[in-house]
Amino acid sequence: MKQIILSILLCTAFSTISFCQNKEALIKDAEDKLKTNKATISQILTDKKYDGIHPETNFRELIKKYCKAEMISIATDTIPGRKIKVIGTVKDTYGKPVADALVYLYHTDSRGWYAADAPHVSMNEGDMRHARLFGYVKTDKNGMFELHTIKPSGYPKSDLPAHIHVHVEANGYQTVITEFLFDDDDRLVGKIREDAMRDKFPISKPEKTEAPFLQKFSYTLILQKN
Repeated sequence: MKQIILSILLCTAFSTISFCQNKEALIKDAEDKLKTNKATISQILTDKKYDGIHPETNFRELIKKYCKAEMISIATDTIPGRKIKVIGTVKDTYGKPVADALVYLYHTDSRGWYAADAPHVSMNEGDMRHARLFGYVKTDKNGMFELHTIKPSGYPKSDLPAHIHVHVEANGYQTVITEFLFDDDDRLVGKIREDAMRDKFPISKPEKTEAPFLQKFSYTLILQKN
């Protein structure tokens, strides 16, 4: 019996070591490709080979480090959901575009789950730091960024509407943390809509767009100077 228990413990230990080594190898592989311009952020984030390491802090820091002003796609083809296009514009209080702002986005999948196997991530700072569907991008000279993803769903057993979490940072400006909401969301009604508007969460109506996207949503964010 002791030999059986020991064998199980040894197998578990070796499996853990092997898993950690594999994660490190994947992160290094992704960095090598980004550093040498052999892959874009979108190609890395939509490659199912890396899907399992999306929650890893080192991987996320890598995406942040190499992000730039370009279209970003964050959902692999293996993740079911309605494809959408999101256009964001970042301006200052005078209506001038804010270029080179760092934008961090994350959201649930079509089940309302942040993790691949659970609604929420039970790690340090949970969903915000480890959500599977995430990305970093910078605004262009017109203060714009473009996100290709799947439409998120609201949390299971909740009346909260679907949303995309958005954090925006720019030199000389106050950081903005908000949520992009969808005007056609069945949950975004009554007091919930009133609360969202009071909290100044941007709400966008769906726009016509081209295939493979089913909908397009446009949002404007205003940054205040420090």
